[in-house]
Amino acid sequence: MLLILQVRYEKYFAAAALLMMMAACGSAGQDKKLEGTTWKLAKMEAIPAAAVGKEADFFTLEFNAADTMVAGRTNCNRFFGKYELKGKELELKNLGMTRMACPDMQYEDAFVKMLDEVDRFEIKGAELTLFDDHKALAVFKAVEKSLRSSNSADAEYLRQSPTGLPFLYKAE
Repeated sequence: MLLILQVRYEKYFAAAALLMMMAACGSAGQDKKLEGTTWKLAKMEAIPAAAVGKEADFFTLEFNAADTMVAGRTNCNRFFGKYELKGKELELKNLGMTRMACPDMQYEDAFVKMLDEVDRFEIKGAELTLFDDHKALAVFKAVEKSLRSSNSADAEYLRQSPTGLPFLYKAE
């Protein structure tokens, strides 16, 4: 009798372990979605890793499907604008931004120039690559939700402009 109980428990344990492994493998292989994910710059030729990692929300992007707005932050200013998707083609339009002066503005300039050149994207797992034709311009990694609130709040603030036009400055 003891042997039968032990065999049953081993079968249940093995089945539970198998289900957990299948669930883990299934979610690990899925690609993140462009929209609704906060993306943080991981690699870009003109911006050193030290500048990217200086603050958690430096060089971030978030695409909002509800109003086709993109919002994010450079190493200094916040930006916002519209975007258009056609399959894997991506065009960022009418980008506006706050205009504070900060150290290392050359990194912001390079980041904004890169955004202007984007015409296509590719997502593999939790990695977003932005392209100009066939040239990779920048690689981003999906980040935890903790960074989302700042970019989403900026996009919401911009939508609530009394004139219907985006503000170019947000008082903090």
